[in-house]
Amino acid sequence: MSANPDGRVPRRLALAATLALALGAGAACAHPVAAAAAPARVAVVVVPSLDLEQAARRGAVGLLVPGAGASVTRAGALSSLVRGRVVTSLLGGVATGAPTIRLARTPAATTIYVTLPPPGRTHNVRRYPLAIVGPGYPRGSLLVSRSTRIPGLVSIADVAPTAVALERGERPRIRARARDDAARALRSLDRRLTDAHDTRSAGIVVLVAWTLALSGLGLLLRSALLARAGVLAVPSALAVAFGLSLAGARDPSTAAWLLALLTGAAALAAAAAQRAFVPVLLAFLGAALGALAIWPDVNALSAIGPHPDGGGRYYGITNQVETLLLAPILAAAALLPPAALVPLGALAVMLVGWSETGADGGGTVVVLVALAALWARRAGVRPTPARVAVGAGAVVAVAAALAALDLLTGGSSHVTDALGAGPGSLLGDLGHRLHVSWKGLTATAQASVTAGATSAVLVGVALLRPRAVAVDALLVALVASLLVNDTPADVLAYGALVAVALRVQADVSGRRRAPSSPSAPPARASRSRRSAAARDLVAPR
Repeated sequence: MSANPDGRVPRRLALAATLALALGAGAACAHPVAAAAAPARVAVVVVPSLDLEQAARRGAVGLLVPGAGASVTRAGALSSLVRGRVVTSLLGGVATGAPTIRLARTPAATTIYVTLPPPGRTHNVRRYPLAIVGPGYPRGSLLVSRSTRIPGLVSIADVAPTAVALERGERPRIRARARDDAARALRSLDRRLTDAHDTRSAGIVVLVAWTLALSGLGLLLRSALLARAGVLAVPSALAVAFGLSLAGARDPSTAAWLLALLTGAAALAAAAAQRAFVPVLLAFLGAALGALAIWPDVNALSAIGPHPDGGGRYYGITNQVETLLLAPILAAAALLPPAALVPLGALAVMLVGWSETGADGGGTVVVLVALAALWARRAGVRPTPARVAVGAGAVVAVAAALAALDLLTGGSSHVTDALGAGPGSLLGDLGHRLHVSWKGLTATAQASVTAGATSAVLVGVALLRPRAVAVDALLVALVASLLVNDTPADVLAYGALVAVALRVQADVSGRRRAPSSPSAPPARASRSRRSAAARDLVAPR
């Protein structure tokens, strides 16, 4: 992950650097990683502190995310700084292998000044000042990076590749963007990142509560309207959270109340007209595609979305949101004619997998599996080992072709980077994800218990009869997600939520259908025609 720079360093820092940076820089350079070869024209200097106002008077400034995961250590940050890659705290947080750069004691023609976390382990919710002084990094400018897509925010993994590129005269990862008041912009960004972090738990509670409440009432009252609203609560919460971020809502408590009120209102309003159900779902998917492409930083600062403060995902779609999006995708797919599955699939795959929007390679596989399973169920294709193997191979081939097309057309993300490194890198990435998944499931007793409970919910939904094609497709997609993604707890928890919502809608819609007897009264026959739109939601026993 990277960020683009432009920053200056205060006079006192330059002086301190030339005097061997008696405090932090001296200690850092004494670290064993200083054994790597030092660039001649570019210096990376660790300083004990950095005043953004003063630094902006000499170069480009930004904020540095020091690691990935819930916690970070100074030793782990140093290992990532000199090697250009981060390791999640679930796996220890310390990068290994040969260093790419060597830390310097004195400034050079281009100097990257870095501040790092204090000794010991700290919660990974703080950003640290960063500045670059030298050609190409004008005074008062903002550091930016394609890997974060949040102006002013840089990953620690971007520093070493940037230093190497500058030394070679190549285009660096971290570049500079003109900004009138860079220091003030960074302070505002830091507050927004903090507010988004503080609102995140409330946002998830709102989404889960509305989905379960509306779906539960729909089942209890046999209300198709409430059952539809239960499915629509998911896209409503995602849309409202994005809208509040776009509007700049900051106070966590106010944002939480607005999210709660607007989510319920939006879900009920959208569900009011049965004929508008599918158009609303399609409109949401199209709007989400456009919003992610235009405002990736707004999505990153949303209450429900990426977690840039944790250094794992800065933009696009997380595994959590990817799983939630299966609700509108499959609900629409179950009600559309078979011929419409291709354009719907193209829309869904572009939303989830395109590097300019979702940038989620695993999500591409999951969406393709979900739609393929739904098509097979509706077509009455009986699963056999041979057919499953062929289908899985076809999904992988299509996903790889789409990622290659993205790469050839100029797309850039961790997905295209992995593809460009070759099949071995992809297989290694899959093995790494499985390792991280296992660590995540067994990290705490709470994670294990939660995974077990939500798995039980999914098993219970799978055993219900009559079968629902949308739910069956979801269950198959969740199995694929557990294989290709690295957050099994999220996949199971939000998968169970979506499964309940889709199952309730299928059950209520299916039971509302009137018998097709010739003697049926006109009113009941009319109700039968109105509910015919739900004919594909419930499959025969």
